[in-house]
Amino acid sequence: MKKTSAENENANGNIYVPTRLRYRCSTFCERLKNDGFFQKLLLLIIVVVIFGNYIVSRNQDSFEQIQSNLLILSFGILSLVILVGIYSDGFLDVKYYDAFLSIGFKNSIGIPPILICQQKIDNSVIILFDNVGIPLSDWERHKDDIESTLNISISQIQYGKNYRQIIIKGCQGKFDFSKNFIWSSKQENDNQSKNDSLLILGESIFGGLSISLNDYPHILIGGATGSGKTLLLKLLLMQCINKDYIVNIADFKGGVDFGRIWENHCTFVTDISNTTKKLDAIIAELENRKKLYAKNGYKNISDYNKHELIKHKRIIFACDELAELLDTTGLSSKEKEPIKKIQNQLSSLARLGRAFGIHLILATQRPDANIISGQIKNNISYKICGRADQVLSQIILDNTDASTYIPSDSKGLFLNQDGTLFKAYLFDETTDIQGGGRMHTEQ
Repeated sequence: MKKTSAENENANGNIYVPTRLRYRCSTFCERLKNDGFFQKLLLLIIVVVIFGNYIVSRNQDSFEQIQSNLLILSFGILSLVILVGIYSDGFLDVKYYDAFLSIGFKNSIGIPPILICQQKIDNSVIILFDNVGIPLSDWERHKDDIESTLNISISQIQYGKNYRQIIIKGCQGKFDFSKNFIWSSKQENDNQSKNDSLLILGESIFGGLSISLNDYPHILIGGATGSGKTLLLKLLLMQCINKDYIVNIADFKGGVDFGRIWENHCTFVTDISNTTKKLDAIIAELENRKKLYAKNGYKNISDYNKHELIKHKRIIFACDELAELLDTTGLSSKEKEPIKKIQNQLSSLARLGRAFGIHLILATQRPDANIISGQIKNNISYKICGRADQVLSQIILDNTDASTYIPSDSKGLFLNQDGTLFKAYLFDETTDIQGGGRMHTEQ
């Protein structure tokens, strides 16, 4: 016989408490198995209880012995209850249960989400819930209420291993994405001096966000007009200059966004012809390095520079507006040929550049999937999107999250392909560009 709706609701309600207990037990057992400190602490309590009872039994009469034994046993039980509450997330389970009920966040039969476990790493927090049938869209719609009642700042809400689980990533307390974060040379000295490949992006709720060009050799930045896309590009290029990289910039906008100070440190190309020549020169350098590394058994630029006195510099090819470079709309077949060549050149660099210290940093604001070929995009490992519509967000990130999580009036706020929301640093071009004050004549 088919169950009625009321019977299904009653059944779901009956398994609610056992489900909570099951999660508490599984979390406790998992942490007991993996946490050495917890194991030692639990062992210490057991030893104290056993040794305490032994001492009592030797030095006291029967009535006093019973009292002391009960006191020691109570201590052991209380300590165990506290440990179980902490290590099973039992106290948090009660807290979140009350919090969700206080804002009316529950399913159709009045059951709030169930805490599975919570993990804290530095300032970040990752919380896993049984969503009890509440869809992701409802979680996103109640994001502000959840942040307020749980006292967290949420970076991302997503499904877990299955559609019964919800993962919330964020940090404790309030993180103000509207404030500006100012670049300082101390950040560069502290975070980059030990890693030649490290570039700092900005601040997220998890702290400073950076990437290594060894791990992510190429970067794609998208964002609507006024999103701060160019400022982020310049932040990355400023760090490249300060590391004495060879920086080449394709700028078809007449140098509006780059002043004279940039001309002192970078090589600019401003038309198709010079762009193809520059990319030819970079590819020639790639081939030279490939032969040299193969001959001497070096795996990559880091390996080469570790053993050789004359170091190879990393080479950057940047483009502030990729659409201006690759758009073939309205062009004749002959006019399209050099642009197709540039596409092939960029594809080669995206595919082969990593090991040889040659990197692409490309930016676009146009929501046109035809601008970025599959070969280029598939070989760009790190993708960032600022304020954007659904189309541009889908092109850059392969999802529409940027249009969902970034407010329409924001500037300098970005989302990466991992779903991390961050605010880019602001910097002063006149003081923070510390390069040698010379234009590179190399590639």
